[in-house]
Amino acid sequence: MERCSLCLVIMVLVMLVQSSYATPSKEIYQLIERHAAINGLRLTHDQTEEIEIKTLTDLREVEVVLSTIADYFQKKLPHLQGSENVSTLASCMQGYIALAQSSPKGLIRSLDAFGKPGAGLLDGNFAAHGSFDECMDIESVQYCLLTLTFLITIPGIPDPIPLPITEAVCIPQSCTTDDMNWVLAEIQTLLFLANIITYPTPPVCTTERKLPLTTGAIMVIALCSFFLCLIAVSTLYDCLLLFKAYLTTHHVEGTALKEEKTPLLPLSVNSDPSASSKASSMLGRLPRFLENTLRSFSLYKTLPAILSTKQPPSAITCINGLRVISMFWVILGHTNLFFETSYTNSLSLLDKTIPSFAYQAVVNAFFSVDSFFFLSGLLTAYLTLREMSRSNGRFPYLPFYIHRYLRLTPTLAFLIFFSMYMTLHLSDGPNYQASFNNYSLSYNTCKSYWWTNLLYINNFHPSSLGDECVGWTWYLANDMQFYVVSPLMIILLYHSFPLGLLSVGVFLVSCLAATGAIVGHYGYSASIMELGQTTDAIYTKPYCRIFPYLVGLVLGYVIYKKIAFRFSKVLNVLLYLILWALAAISCMSVVYGLYGTWHGHNLSTAESVTYFMFSRLTWGIGLALIVFSCHNGYGWVVNSFLSMGFWVPLSRLTFCTYLVHPIVITVIQASLRQGFPFTAINIAVYTVASVLFSYGVAGVLAVCVEFPLGYVEMATFELFGMEVRSRPKVKPPQETK
Repeated sequence: MERCSLCLVIMVLVMLVQSSYATPSKEIYQLIERHAAINGLRLTHDQTEEIEIKTLTDLREVEVVLSTIADYFQKKLPHLQGSENVSTLASCMQGYIALAQSSPKGLIRSLDAFGKPGAGLLDGNFAAHGSFDECMDIESVQYCLLTLTFLITIPGIPDPIPLPITEAVCIPQSCTTDDMNWVLAEIQTLLFLANIITYPTPPVCTTERKLPLTTGAIMVIALCSFFLCLIAVSTLYDCLLLFKAYLTTHHVEGTALKEEKTPLLPLSVNSDPSASSKASSMLGRLPRFLENTLRSFSLYKTLPAILSTKQPPSAITCINGLRVISMFWVILGHTNLFFETSYTNSLSLLDKTIPSFAYQAVVNAFFSVDSFFFLSGLLTAYLTLREMSRSNGRFPYLPFYIHRYLRLTPTLAFLIFFSMYMTLHLSDGPNYQASFNNYSLSYNTCKSYWWTNLLYINNFHPSSLGDECVGWTWYLANDMQFYVVSPLMIILLYHSFPLGLLSVGVFLVSCLAATGAIVGHYGYSASIMELGQTTDAIYTKPYCRIFPYLVGLVLGYVIYKKIAFRFSKVLNVLLYLILWALAAISCMSVVYGLYGTWHGHNLSTAESVTYFMFSRLTWGIGLALIVFSCHNGYGWVVNSFLSMGFWVPLSRLTFCTYLVHPIVITVIQASLRQGFPFTAINIAVYTVASVLFSYGVAGVLAVCVEFPLGYVEMATFELFGMEVRSRPKVKPPQETK
C-alpha cells in the first residue's frame, strides 16, 4: 500500500510540475480554448492538444499556451491576489515567452531537459534528474531540483525511513525560488488531500555551469601557486647542492669514478650534529635554519621520505597494514553512504541488501575509526615511553604538546581554506552545488566555525555534527583530546605499572558509566537504523569513544617493556592460537552482533546499554590481541601480510587521505548525471575509484603541505634548541660505479 502511495507521490509531482511548465492539463486545455476564442482563434479540442507540437513553428500559439498557464496560476492563487507572488509568477511566465521568442529550439530543449520518471519506481528510483548538460547549454535558463521527502515503513525497521523524491526542471532564470516553493506547496497540498504526508525541501537551482572565482578562491589559487614555486625553487637548490657535492667529492680518472664514501646530501635537518654544537646561540643557528627551511620543500627530500619502505628495527611493523586497511574501510563505508542518493533501487537495497549478513561489514564501517583511536593510543604510549627512557624518565611537556599541534594543524587549516573556497569550482553536475552548499562542506558553516576545528573542540561546539565545518574532522578533535590527557596515564605507567594501570582503569570505568547513563537516560537503541540519533550525544563525544585508545595505551606499555609469553614453543603456539580465537570472536561479535535487529529482534534497553558501553572496548581488545601476537612473532601469514613493505608509503599518507577523501567522494558522486542501481560490481568500481583518487590527492597534499611544513617545524625546534622526535631518516640512493 505504501509503495502505491509512493508511486502516486512521484506521478503527481512529475505531472504537476511538467504540466505547469510544459504539457497543459485538461483544465489548461479548456483555458487555452477560451483564451484563443478571446484572441479571435478558433481551435477544436484536438487542435488544442496539438499546440505543444506547433510551438516549433508558431510562436503566437506558444504565447497563448504560456500566458494561459500564467492565468491558470493566478486563478489557482486567490489568496495571493494583490501580493508580490502573483507578479513574480507572471515574471516567470514572461521568461518563458521571451525564451520562445528568442529561441524556439531552446524552449523545446528546455522542456526536453525536464526530469521524467524512469523504470523501477517500486524499487526506489525516485530521482528524475533530466538532462543537466542539455539544460545548462541553453542561455537564460536554470536547472532546478525540486524535492519532496516521503516517509515509508520498511519491515523490521521500527521508525519510518525518509526517502527524497527529486524532480529536475529546466526553467527561465526569471523564475525565482519563491515560484519553486509555491509549486512544491501546491503539490504538497494535493498529496495531503490524498492522505499522503510529504515534507518539502528548499529547491536548489544551478544558473551557471562554472561559477565565477571569488576572492577566497583566488587566494587559494595564489597559495597553491606559492607552494608550487617553493617546491620548484627548493628542488632546484637541492639539485645545485647535489651537483656541487658531486664536483667536490669525485674526480675523474679516465672513465672511472672514485667510489663515494658518504651520501651526497644529508636529508634530515638533524643530520649534522656538529653544526648545532658549533652554533650554540640562536643567531648562530639562524643560517642553518634558513637553509633547512628552504630545503624542506624539495622533492628530493619529501618523495624519498614518503616512498621509502624502510623501517627501524624497533618499529611495530604490522600496524602499517592495519592502518591502511582501516582507511580503505573508512572509504568503503563513506562511498556507500555518500552515494545513497544516487541509487535507483534504494528500496530494494533496504529490503534485501542492507539486512544481509555480508553487508554488515559495510554498515558497521564506523569501527574503522576506532581502529585509528587504538593505533593512536598504542603509538603515543610506545614512542613516548621510549623517549622518556632515553631522557632518564623526564617527560618532554612542551615539545609533546607543541609538536602534536604543529604536526596536524597547518595541513588541517589548508584543507579548511581549500574546502571553503575551491570545492565549488572543481566540477559540476545536477547535485554538485547543492552538495557543496549544504552542511559541513558549505562556506557559511566553515565561516562560522572554522576556529573550533583549529582548537580541536569542534566535537563540542557547534553542538550538532551537521553544523561542523568539515564535519569528519570530529575524529581529530577526539584524538587531540585523548592526546592531551594521555600523560596522566603514561607518566604513571612509566614510574609504576600498578598506578598507571589504575589511572587507565579510572578513565575506563568513568567513561563506561557516562556512556551507559546517556544511553539509558535518552533510551537510545543500538539498532543500526537508529544510530543516527546518537551522533551528537555519543558518536562524536570523547568520553564515549576513548575505550580503544585506552587499550592502545596499555598495549604500548606492554610492547615497550617487551612483555610476552616465554614458555616452550608448543605452549606458546597454543596460547597465541587462543589469543587469535579470542581476537576473531571479539571483532566478529562487534561487526555482526546487530545482525538480528534486521530480522525482527528488537533490542531491550539493557541490551542497547551493554552494546554502547562495551562494543568499542571489545573492538579495541580484539585489535590489541592481533598486534600483540604479530609483534611477538606469532602472527604467521597475517603478520607477513600486514608487515609487507608496500603498506609503508600508503600508511604515511593516512592523515592526508582521511582529510581529503570525503571531498573526493562528494566530487565524484555530485558530478554524476544520472543514478545507477546498487550492485556489488557498481559499488566496488566507485569504491576503488574513491580509494585511488583519495590517495592520489593525499599524495599531492603530503608532498606540497604536510611533509614540507613538518620539516619546517623540526628546523624551528632546532633553531630554538628544542629536541623533537623527527621523521625516520631516509638515505638518498647511492651511485653505482
